[in-house]
Amino acid sequence: MKSYKRIAIGALLIAAAAGVAAQVAEPPIATPTVTALADRSATIPFELYRGNRMFLSGRINGVETAMVLDSGAGVTTLDKAFAQKIGLTNGQKISALGTGGEQDAELFQNVTIEAGNLKISGATVVAIDLSQIAKGVGRPMPVILGHELFMNSVVSIDFDRKEMSLSPSKGFVAPAGAKEVKLKREDRLHYMPVSLAGLPPVDAAFDLGNGGALSIAKEYHESHPEFAALPHAVSLSGGVGGLHEMKMVTLPKVEMAGFEFDSVPANLGALPDGPYEDRANVGIQMFKQFKLTLDLGHDRLWLQRNAKPADFSRDRTGLFTLLENDHFNVLHVSPGSPADRAGFKKGDKLVAVSGIRVGPDFFAGPQASWMRGAPGTQVAVTKGDGAVVTVTLANYY
Repeated sequence: MKSYKRIAIGALLIAAAAGVAAQVAEPPIATPTVTALADRSATIPFELYRGNRMFLSGRINGVETAMVLDSGAGVTTLDKAFAQKIGLTNGQKISALGTGGEQDAELFQNVTIEAGNLKISGATVVAIDLSQIAKGVGRPMPVILGHELFMNSVVSIDFDRKEMSLSPSKGFVAPAGAKEVKLKREDRLHYMPVSLAGLPPVDAAFDLGNGGALSIAKEYHESHPEFAALPHAVSLSGGVGGLHEMKMVTLPKVEMAGFEFDSVPANLGALPDGPYEDRANVGIQMFKQFKLTLDLGHDRLWLQRNAKPADFSRDRTGLFTLLENDHFNVLHVSPGSPADRAGFKKGDKLVAVSGIRVGPDFFAGPQASWMRGAPGTQVAVTKGDGAVVTVTLANYY
């Protein structure tokens, strides 16, 4: 029987409306050394991939690589194959804990991370198999960049311009006209009060790795009948540790830091004793309504509402798929959804959408957000047997 320690990490969930973060338990994580590189710009362009994932370019041990930004990740996480490619082997065996369960992982010390003008030396990273998560997101995910970046700089994010900037906390001046929010810190997570469906505020973890708007812990939503009364759809969720069914709902009202929003999509946690216990998680769909400034090292952030109407990206098909090179593999069809009404089944293979063949770069084109198009949009989907099926997008929960 093997013996190893267990560590809770942050990693992206596969579901479109979910994310995961957890505090780091043991082994202890060494404090890295952070230096600012004068010859590099503090401004970093990023891609808001499929409208819900922040991809940027950085370096791990000097190797250029794409990184996913995840403020809820307590430890920067590397895909196992990428870690091996850059020479990280024979690390400390541990167990990685995510909302989908546990899986084997390796811990590596003294790793160098570079992003923008920051160089983080002596960092601790975890390597796990991210291949299934990458298939759900739709592109390779060599690195999930988390805690170290956010705790060692002020991070300003402009979602409209697709730019973020890094600056030292010392001497930082708060943005004019922005609303300051004091955060609670527990281990490596930060929490802020959010009111859901008119209920008293609950602490919700701040998590840019959550591609959705809100995730609500099982213990919390089951203790409030208001959630059970909402129309719901059943889909899949998961990440580290596997997949499981969960419910998706639309909250009639959400209040955060004095800002109110109507008709906000949320997912209801299905597994007990998750990383947020009896609380919630706030994701990128909420925060992209703002210009966002983070000083997590001092447990605070600022929100400055943009001029656009609130726009919460959501699935309007009912299909849960994984990208498998030249096709999408359908793992789940939500009962009562547009895809269900169109006759799609679990196990179907989808080879083209609106005449565009499925391939590794499918989500790089204009069809990237086809599942989240406007209600009433008709989309022709070609199955592996050559049949062309039309699905009419709709809000089904």
